[in-house]
Parts: sequence; structure tokens; C-alpha cells
Amino acid sequence: MQVPKHLRLIWGGLRNLAAGVTTVSHHDAYHPLFDEDFPVRVVKNYGWAHSLAFSDDVRERFDATPPDAPFIIHLGEGTDAGAAEEIFRLQELGTLDQRTVLVHAVGLNTEGWDLVRGAGASVIWCPRSNLFTLAKTLEPQPGIPIALGTDSSLTTEGDLLDELEFTKEQSTETAARVLRLPPRPDDWIAVPRFGAPPELVVIGGIIHLISPHLAPGLRPSLRQEFHRLNIETRPPVLVRWNIPQLLRDTRRHLGADPIRLAGRKVTV
Repeated sequence: MQVPKHLRLIWGGLRNLAAGVTTVSHHDAYHPLFDEDFPVRVVKNYGWAHSLAFSDDVRERFDATPPDAPFIIHLGEGTDAGAAEEIFRLQELGTLDQRTVLVHAVGLNTEGWDLVRGAGASVIWCPRSNLFTLAKTLEPQPGIPIALGTDSSLTTEGDLLDELEFTKEQSTETAARVLRLPPRPDDWIAVPRFGAPPELVVIGGIIHLISPHLAPGLRPSLRQEFHRLNIETRPPVLVRWNIPQLLRDTRRHLGADPIRLAGRKVTV
């Protein structure tokens, strides 16, 4: 928290970009920074409430959500009877339907899952975060769309590639369906194999990340727009962001301590 929010958001965008992510859902109010030169695309058409415990206006937030947008809420983030009961409270509020997206849902019981399935709701699964905070995670449920998420870096180290490695034996529905996103034919990700770090990420027809061995194919004027990003244990990449300046700005708040992204040291 010593680092200003705008810098934390940029690092979060780079965390996702380096994992080959083109579009991310931010579980908080949409920030104006996302409309600027941000490392990845951030979903803008959505409604949200943090949780039943921390949002006392869940129904009002649900009603304010556009009819074609998802309504996202943390729910069932626990293993006790209270966590299991939350899905029934959500139904009583009239905020459980096909637009509802539940983050975590670890605490749901059989009756709760039947309720989710009947409503046509979806789930965002953050398995490594669940195991770190709860020592338990959910089993993918038949008939319920499930998208993979990372949750906050406060709750576990790693990025989406770590989640993919963890869940490679599980099947998940597309996140685009859960978040009601339109087709993105100008988004491209090039990887040597499934789950590997990306060598090329194109968002909206613009290269945002490229590997050093592919970069010589860029015209010189375009190549100058990229900066090297070294993340510990991952291959180096070039990103369309001024990493040296970002590191300097961040170090003004953290001092000489190593800067880590998803638990890994970052250098230029």
C-alpha cells in the first residue's frame, strides 16, 4: 500500500500481459487509468459488488447493472455454514440470475449449486488463492460455466499461467462467455505450447508484448517503442511500456527493496 494506486494498477496490467492475457476483469470500480495507454484491455461494461459482507447496497448495484452486462460479486468465500448460506441470501435479494457471476463460491453445498445452475449463473474460479486462504477450493460443477481467475496478489503469488498449470487437468468454460464479451478477432496470442509464457500478444491489432527473438522482425521505429521486462523464472519479453521509468517511480515508494510481480523479482 506504500505504492500509489495508479502504479499498482499498471503493474497489475503488466502481470496479466506477461501471462498472455489480452482482456481482464477488474473486481472494483472502473478506473480512468484503464482508458489511457494501459498494458491490457479492461472490461468496462459490468456491474459489481464486493460481497454481501462488505457491500450493503447489493440490490441497488444489481439494478444499476446494464441488462447485457455481467454482475460480479464475491460469494461463498469460506468453508463454514455462513459461506454456504450466502447464495440463498443472494436469491432472496433478487440478484441471482443468468447475469450473475460468483467469484470463489468455495462454500456452496449441493443445494446451493442447484440454485446456481437453475438461475443460469456463472462462476469465476481462483483455485490457488482459495487454497492459500481457505486450504480448499471448489470442484467444477456440471452445467455451470466456470472461468479461471487469479484473484489479488495479496492472496497468492503467481499469475494466470500458474493457474493454468494448476488446473490443466480441469475443463473450464470460456471467460468471454461468462463476462459477456464480444468477439475480438484482432486479439492474438502466440505461444510455443499450451500454458507456456507468450511470445506475442496482440490486443486490438496492436502488439503489446513480443519476445526478443521475434522483435528483429519489427520495423526500427516500432521496435523503439518497446522496453525489456525480466520477470524471475520467466523468459524475458519486450513490452510497450517504459519499464525503466516504472521501476524508478515504484522505487521512490519502496526504496531499495526488490520489486516483485506475482511474487517474482522484476528487472530490466
